[in-house]
Amino acid sequence: MDPSERRAANIERLRAYFDLIATGDVDALAEYWHDDLVFEAPFSFTGTPSRTDGKPAVYDRLSTSYGLVTMAFSITEIYELTDPDRFLVEYDSDGTMRGSGDRYQNSYITLVEFRDGHMIRFREFYDSQRCAAAFGPLLAPDH
Repeated sequence: MDPSERRAANIERLRAYFDLIATGDVDALAEYWHDDLVFEAPFSFTGTPSRTDGKPAVYDRLSTSYGLVTMAFSITEIYELTDPDRFLVEYDSDGTMRGSGDRYQNSYITLVEFRDGHMIRFREFYDSQRCAAAFGPLLAPDH
C-alpha cells in the first residue's frame, strides 16, 4: 500500500474508532489497537498514571473509565502529518456520568500513531480539571 492509500485507510480507521466510542464497547475498540499500544495522558489528574503500556493494561484502564460514563466524541479536525501513520486529532466529548446523571464535556488534542493498521500510540491532552471534577471521586488511586 502506498503512503497516500495508507494515510486514507488510517483516517478511515480514526473516524470509525471515534464513532465506536459512543457504544462503550471496549472489546470492539480493542480491535483497533496494536498489542504494544501506549496510551498517554501527560496532564492526567492526581492519582491517574500519565502512561499505560500494552493492550491488556489499556483495556483495563478504559473499561473502568467507560463503565463510569456514556460518552461520544465529535472530531472537529484531523491534521495530517508528514508520516502517513501519524495524525493530530481535535475533538470534543459529550457524556453523562452514570449514577449521578451529571454532564461531562471536554475538549481534546491527541496524537495518534498507527503501525500495521492498528493504533500504537494514543497521546491525549485535555482539560484535566474538568476530568478530575467528573471522574476523580469515582476512580481508584491506581486508575
